[in-house]
Amino acid sequence: MPKKSLLIFLLATSLLAKNLGLKSRESQIGEITANKMERKGDEIIARGNVVLVSGDYYISAQDLKYNQKTKIAIIEGEARIYQGSTLLLSGEKMKLDFSQDQFSLDSLYLQNTKTGLWISATQADSKEGVYYFREGTISGCDIQSPVWHLDVSSGSFDQNDSVLTLWNARAYLGKMPFLYIPYLRFSTGNERKSGLLYPQLAYVDQEGLYYRQPIYIAPEEFWDMTISPQIRTSRGAGVSGEFRLATPNNNLFFLKMKYFYNLNNYVKKFSAKNNHIYGFDLFFKTSSGTGMLQRFPTLYDGFFADLSYMNDIDYLRIDDVGKKITDRTRISKLNYFLRSQDHYFGIYNKYFFDFTSSDNQETLQLLPGVQYHKFIDSLYWRNLIYAIDVQSNNVVRYRGYGYVENSISLPLSVEFPLFGDYVSLGIGTDLDFSNVNLYRTQGMRIPGGFPSSNTANFFTANYKASLTSDIARDYGNFLHVMQFETRVSGPYYRYNSSMFDTEVYKAYAQEINQTKQIYNLWNPLSIVDFESNKPVFEASLSQYFYTRDGRTAFYYNVSQRLNLESRDLLFSSSMQNEIGSSPIEGLNLKGTLRYSFLHDAIESASANMNFSRWRLTSSFGYYYKNVFTSNNVNTDANFLNFSLKNDFGYFALGGDMNYDFINMNVKDWTLTLSTDIRCFGISFVFGQEFAPILTDLPNQPIKTVTNNYVKIEFRVIPLGGVGASYRFKK
Repeated sequence: MPKKSLLIFLLATSLLAKNLGLKSRESQIGEITANKMERKGDEIIARGNVVLVSGDYYISAQDLKYNQKTKIAIIEGEARIYQGSTLLLSGEKMKLDFSQDQFSLDSLYLQNTKTGLWISATQADSKEGVYYFREGTISGCDIQSPVWHLDVSSGSFDQNDSVLTLWNARAYLGKMPFLYIPYLRFSTGNERKSGLLYPQLAYVDQEGLYYRQPIYIAPEEFWDMTISPQIRTSRGAGVSGEFRLATPNNNLFFLKMKYFYNLNNYVKKFSAKNNHIYGFDLFFKTSSGTGMLQRFPTLYDGFFADLSYMNDIDYLRIDDVGKKITDRTRISKLNYFLRSQDHYFGIYNKYFFDFTSSDNQETLQLLPGVQYHKFIDSLYWRNLIYAIDVQSNNVVRYRGYGYVENSISLPLSVEFPLFGDYVSLGIGTDLDFSNVNLYRTQGMRIPGGFPSSNTANFFTANYKASLTSDIARDYGNFLHVMQFETRVSGPYYRYNSSMFDTEVYKAYAQEINQTKQIYNLWNPLSIVDFESNKPVFEASLSQYFYTRDGRTAFYYNVSQRLNLESRDLLFSSSMQNEIGSSPIEGLNLKGTLRYSFLHDAIESASANMNFSRWRLTSSFGYYYKNVFTSNNVNTDANFLNFSLKNDFGYFALGGDMNYDFINMNVKDWTLTLSTDIRCFGISFVFGQEFAPILTDLPNQPIKTVTNNYVKIEFRVIPLGGVGASYRFKK
């Protein structure tokens, strides 16, 4: 290769390194070839099929002229830059200024190999990795006939930061214009960039036009935040903010705060309880310890915070007008633990926000709870097993009695392997003691009219004996696993204060069955489960059949607990059955049944089916539950949910539905029609939802509003998606 040709190659390689993100290395093996090469003074000329190669990158053109004095190269005739077989950049005429690390060209074509996004423009310039262009077209589709594209008057693409900036953008579907955007700036890479995120737009019948515009701020790699102001023209306005941070130990911190102001007309129309809706969510979790115990390699600690506060249930829908609220409570947790190989210490705080309560004043809270636990260990003899658990819990609420419960649990057992470890015999005892100190007892009432006290104690010593077996056999085409267990247990000594008397439990059950729970009514079940301290016999059997590829072809579990205290209450506990199968790949079946022999009725039953294979995904779920009161059987839940989606190639059709058999009506449903054509997608969603609203009405603290809605969503690849919805009251 001539020396002067090598100079051109090294300079061009340097330019490619700066504008295409390559690392320049003089040791790279490359070459420049042409049909004819000559030199005239300071100018080197290459003509006919000029190719400049550098690893996976190369430039092809018809003619090349390079001036060694001015360090300017002019490339003409379909100048193109490739990476492998992928075209990155092309132009009719390209001017490279190596002294300024910049170039200009006519008829630009630039393509991002990772996302498929391309830019075509009539004229462009570049300096230090930033392309400036005029009269351009942008798309992520096939260049010959793009499904969508943007026509812009000017723009720039910063290849160093993968940021595309556009002015006067007109969006087209095929040849049909549908949107004008005066200014648009977004990242084409996977790195976080500050800027405007896609807005949310909807029309809600009782709230008016809804517009929410998230603003994303990412100044550092370890933290970012989002501020999202919004307006609802017939209801009010609000704002939400999210702050996210990752510590050097990869511990994650998240804080969200939201506020919304309801106009007086909206509050009056719907009897809404609050003009001002506000709250916060805070999450922090240590994934590798707090870092305070690095000097002690045998100790490990952790901190977990998941806190929520809100003054209105509508707080959950501030950022999402269509959010479905299915939970009755929201639990905030603040926990810390310290453990070693043998010991565990924990501090717990739990705050329950009850959505069914108008003010949450009567909801019991755990503030705080302390636990010490000694892990299972042998005592003097390898087969003699014991553990220790000590807890102290402060249970409080704003209105009504509270208490401090102190408890100690000491299980002891001996295990004997029999018949070559096929069967195991266990004998042991459980010692449990609970002490309760009550406060704010003014107005507290004991069920059945029994006398009250500020202190109550409960102690029980239970015996237990078990016989277990866990065997497996390989039959070649499948593996069979069978597990069997029988257990007998009961108290051999019991002491309790009058507030834990058996008659108090019975009186409480009668009052709850007859009327709604009274917040200041003493509930012994919240401290000690009376049923768990009765003589019982339990038996369970489980069978599993696994295929050679690990799939669960079939399984069945059955268990029954017998109350040995009374013949009349022998079957007070329901028999539990669970059956499941995955007969073919992608299909999972599961069913449960709890049957009460005492009431000769089904207590609960469920059936679930999930299928995902080929282009079809579907699910089916059914749940049924009865509540037994005295001699009556009342149906508490009886509903069905179903979803189905199939991709037909040109379009996909799906839907879901929830049906309540008690009220004989359809609750929530959606129907979705969507299509994805290479780089473009569109979805139409029709549906119905139930939205609870907190009111100031004494007889109706929570009112449910039924909304029907229509939603349309556009997806443009690789830019993302945007949608709008219209909601109207039924």
